Amino acid sequence: MNGNIEILSKRLVGGEVVGDLLVKYSDELQSTTIDKNIIPRLIDEIPVIAVLASQAEGSTIIKDAKELKVKESNRIKATVDNLKKMGCDIEELEDGMIIKGKCSLKGAEIETFKDHRIAMAFSIANLISDGEVKLDNKECMDISFPGYFNLLKNLCK
Repeated sequence: MNGNIEILSKRLVGGEVVGDLLVKYSDELQSTTIDKNIIPRLIDEIPVIAVLASQAEGSTIIKDAKELKVKESNRIKATVDNLKKMGCDIEELEDGMIIKGKCSLKGAEIETFKDHRIAMAFSIANLISDGEVKLDNKECMDISFPGYFNLLKNLCK
């Protein structure tokens, strides 16, 4: 998507190559298609990728992601409905979504469905929205990342 991302400290952990990501602002994001070829490797990141896609030129298509419907919540519906509340031109598909960028996101009350991935994605949307994004449940983040909001606040100072 032409993002400004750098992989730092590549290393082998448990037989898998891992690293730290340094992500910087990029105003030239490009749309993409995400399908069965890569979905298994980034299924949990789809909500935040959809937020990023709202800022990309063109239409991003996410398909072959039916598994999102049976996670902690129906992440397809949660992502689409919440991005619509924020003013995004987005269409729900049976197995994904089409996000038409580049749109200006506005503050909104976000229903997390007690899903930590939805809370994370829309906390990132808050960083680029015109107006405050209010999550109905921040505590659900403690499942996967205790201290997330404090870390995010400190990183964004």
